[in-house]
Amino acid sequence: MCTCNGEAYLAEQMESLLAQTYPIDEIIVQDDGSKDGTVALLQKYAATHPVIKLYSNETEHGVNNNFFTAMRRAHSDYIAICDQDDIWEKDKVEKQIMAIGDKLLCTCRSKPFSTDGSPVNYDPRRPNYALPRMLYTSIAGHTMLINRHLLDMIPEQAVVGKLYYDVFLSMAAATNDSIVLVDEVLVHQRRYTGAVTFSNADKHRSPSLGNGLYTLLWSLRHFGEIRPYLHDYFQRRYRLLRAINGQGETYEDVTTMAALEGRNGLVNLLHLCLYHIKYRHTLFYTVGRGPVNCLRSILYCVMQVYFYRHLLPK
Repeated sequence: MCTCNGEAYLAEQMESLLAQTYPIDEIIVQDDGSKDGTVALLQKYAATHPVIKLYSNETEHGVNNNFFTAMRRAHSDYIAICDQDDIWEKDKVEKQIMAIGDKLLCTCRSKPFSTDGSPVNYDPRRPNYALPRMLYTSIAGHTMLINRHLLDMIPEQAVVGKLYYDVFLSMAAATNDSIVLVDEVLVHQRRYTGAVTFSNADKHRSPSLGNGLYTLLWSLRHFGEIRPYLHDYFQRRYRLLRAINGQGETYEDVTTMAALEGRNGLVNLLHLCLYHIKYRHTLFYTVGRGPVNCLRSILYCVMQVYFYRHLLPK
């Protein structure tokens, strides 16, 4: 767990960790310069629970490096990642340990909740973790149980830039086709305006014809504005894929897709569209077939800019 000014909700998460039915070897908590009572609260827990190991960064690391340095402190074969303000089901770790087998990463469902009136949105559809899909998204870090060998597949020098730690882990595991899902809600994700990852729930994300048309029209209007920021973003993903150094046709194709996303020109865009058509069965949130997926894949080169509008400078 990495903390930063998390005093308000931290105790509830700590209690859910200490209540786990699976025996925990160590709870590593690394604080990144909290100015509130976070560290004092953690010190109280550590004084009565020797399993808790508390570290404080001498200089601010930020979310990405804070999580990677904390994970590399772990001694066990498996590492579970958690946020400071969520609540775990008491059998979360047990169920994920039972499910991971020889896979590198086990995830689960996470259901958002709010105590301050912040909007929440939960998608009950079964998610898709194929590599083509992971090029455009990632698995939420707070749902992850990983085999520590997954860390060794990510060169330390690659952990730079604007990509979050869960992007690195998701893409490395997907490159090796090594992800398993426990299809149950095991994490309750607290959403509130002060959370690092908070964003307003998007009423246009749910699948419907009306939302699809809205997304397409919005994307057409803003395509030229957002596309330059997409170039930089996917160039980072391209470098990550090369650093992971995978093998096979899908890996090579997805790496090419990342490269094409980072280039200008109509020819490159059409080339990318052909790849979207090729991987239309595994490109979207849920695995699917049929004419709708084919149409979505053709339009995805344009429509995806809507989902990256956060890249625009505020």
